[in-house]
Amino acid sequence: MKVKVMCMTVCSLIVCGAANANSLDNISAAIDMLQPQQLSSVLVMRDNELVYENYYNGTLANDLHDVRSLSKSLTGLMFGKAISDGYFESEFARVLPIFDNATVLNPSTHKDEMTFFDLLSMTNPLECDDMNNLSDGHEEKMYLTRDWVSFFLSLPARANPPWEVPMDEQPYGRDFAYCTAGISVSAAAIEVVTGEKFSTYTNTALFQPLGITESSWLYNEEGITQGGGGLKIKPRDLIKIGQLVLNNGSWSGKQIIESDWIEKSLQSYSVSMPEMNATYGLTWWHFPFEIDGRVIETHAAAGNGGNYLFVIPELNATAVITATAYNTRYMHQQTHAILSTAILPALLN
Repeated sequence: MKVKVMCMTVCSLIVCGAANANSLDNISAAIDMLQPQQLSSVLVMRDNELVYENYYNGTLANDLHDVRSLSKSLTGLMFGKAISDGYFESEFARVLPIFDNATVLNPSTHKDEMTFFDLLSMTNPLECDDMNNLSDGHEEKMYLTRDWVSFFLSLPARANPPWEVPMDEQPYGRDFAYCTAGISVSAAAIEVVTGEKFSTYTNTALFQPLGITESSWLYNEEGITQGGGGLKIKPRDLIKIGQLVLNNGSWSGKQIIESDWIEKSLQSYSVSMPEMNATYGLTWWHFPFEIDGRVIETHAAAGNGGNYLFVIPELNATAVITATAYNTRYMHQQTHAILSTAILPALLN
């Protein structure tokens, strides 16, 4: 069952006219043809107007949605905010000095020199890879421990298997390894330097200025906010964050996140999924989509279940797709299909 809610400003897509309205109506038909599973919401904004909104499977507009690792991109934004607030000198601040009370095993020069840029770009030098079940730093192993900071900081330095391209010869000179623990530690560092919970700092510095009044986070047993995947938020509020990024950190005439941090976050620093021509910035993915011979560049915050926030600068658009297809084989492919076959063609027509 689905409940459809269409914004009254639907004709603001380009020029109020039948062709544009029909293009937006086609989004629903195109999604239906995909027969999506466990989909909960699809929202699209164009030129700062909500032009499409649709809910599925009993989801209501005011429901908080568990967006899992999409939360990482919020942590990235908040690290930039913490820099501008004077809590860090830069993203190249070293990690270890922040946690002088942590247990640190397997000492190495690589670990001593590790910076928050390494963590936020998923190119840190420790043996942490959520895509490899054998990895010592796999997030499921972290959840079994009480002290997540010491868990991460005690990991050994990772090596380059002899059959792979050396790390420093990878495109962009960095080797991608998806590491939730590194982002979780970045959120923990913000708690150390600000003296308050990451969730509290985020609420005051980001959510309140955006008019986001309801959200929730997960915490570990030591009370640290899970900035690597613990946010529940309304889809309507999530798309506000996309608009903030689209507008270079500005909201209602006020600079919430510095524009240079948005620019840094959306740059590419490693190849993350070569089979999709995808790259990774500072907690933000970059996915190109080819639509009728035209390549549309998108930036995305992404999470388990098929949860995505897309920012599409060349179309002055953002899109939120939420789903509860957690740990399924199809979750990411399904969301990408919704964007590429339903949303982007409508925005281009």
